[in-house]
Amino acid sequence: MNKILFSIYTGEYPNQFAGGPNNIIYKTIKFFNKSGYKFDFLSSDLFAKNVTADSLDKLDENLSKKKKTAFFLANNSQLYRKFFGSDFYLPYHFYKKNKYFKLFGNKKTEYNIIHCQDSVTLSLISNNSSAKKIMTIHSKGPLSDELRNTFQNIKLKQRIDKKLKKIEHKNINMADLITFPSMAAKNYFEESLNISIPKEKIKIIYNGIEFDKIQNITGNDILERYLIDSKGVFTLLNIAAHGKEKNIDILLRTVKFLKDKYKKNVLLINVGVGNDTKELQELTKKLNISDSVKFLGKLPNEDVIKLLKATDMFIMTSEKVIFDLVVLEALACGACCVVSDEGGNKEIIKDGENGYLIDINDIEGIAKKIISIDRNRVKGKAIETARQFSVQKMVDGYFEMYESLLNGV
Repeated sequence: MNKILFSIYTGEYPNQFAGGPNNIIYKTIKFFNKSGYKFDFLSSDLFAKNVTADSLDKLDENLSKKKKTAFFLANNSQLYRKFFGSDFYLPYHFYKKNKYFKLFGNKKTEYNIIHCQDSVTLSLISNNSSAKKIMTIHSKGPLSDELRNTFQNIKLKQRIDKKLKKIEHKNINMADLITFPSMAAKNYFEESLNISIPKEKIKIIYNGIEFDKIQNITGNDILERYLIDSKGVFTLLNIAAHGKEKNIDILLRTVKFLKDKYKKNVLLINVGVGNDTKELQELTKKLNISDSVKFLGKLPNEDVIKLLKATDMFIMTSEKVIFDLVVLEALACGACCVVSDEGGNKEIIKDGENGYLIDINDIEGIAKKIISIDRNRVKGKAIETARQFSVQKMVDGYFEMYESLLNGV
């Protein structure tokens, strides 16, 4: 029996509502249909043994009351987030987290494969292990880049960044394979760390979606349920967290342009939450487009799919795009996708064939494209493209990688 340990530095656990690495781990275990493998999972919030497709949705039962309380406060208390995200607390947070993973690595628990879903954890838990070692990078570059922006104090920021980068360079040398969900992800990672990973260590495994499930989702009442009056209105759907890199402000200014110059009756619907919510709401008022923008917050994935099928256009203006699952979901819905000419988007969207690419620095150009393109022209190709990125194809890619490592191929 081959034992695989999945690990993630940033915490929480695999579940159907998770994003990022936890979403990929969830799907990998859920759709892994080969015998002869057992899976354990490790994060700073949870260690679970013998995780199966049947037990995945019960992982939260293993969480301590302390962890459950912390999750609740993190989602509902601004004061809690402010303290535990402060420069005062964060150094201790990283010290405690690194110690936790090192203590796990010192235990005599042997695995055939250790598959870390970030750029930091690998050496912390597998320094003396004979297991085959895989590192998968899901984010826009190394974890040190993501975490750098959490600090206000420049000296502290530089100190933590230096420590993490040292660990990341060690992990790159230690890993037998490093996988990415797109070539864009690989390029961003190398550029950020100023390195060139040996080609024989690199494997691209594209993320996958539950294509058949998406096809079977219906719900013609979704707009009414969220009190959206679409009669005589051109509906633009944006699904993105409220962060700077998502460039939702560009979309708001595009709506303003469409209304003022082209006299278009448009409604921008955003699904998402984040640190910039208040700022975006204030900009909406400042631009005098409050009646043309609707912020829905965070929604269940099934409702997102229904919205993709019920609105006129899916639009995304994100930068440094890795490989967004929501773009694949939009294509699977047959939506007209208008997305930034960035990174992973260019590996999925062929302009004018299965969707459209836009220059996010040209608001007038975005507006012109919105009103001029033929939305029905790309529908067939969009669905055909999405079919090629099934979750089963992704999982089979991981299985083939495991088999080749274990067999020394």
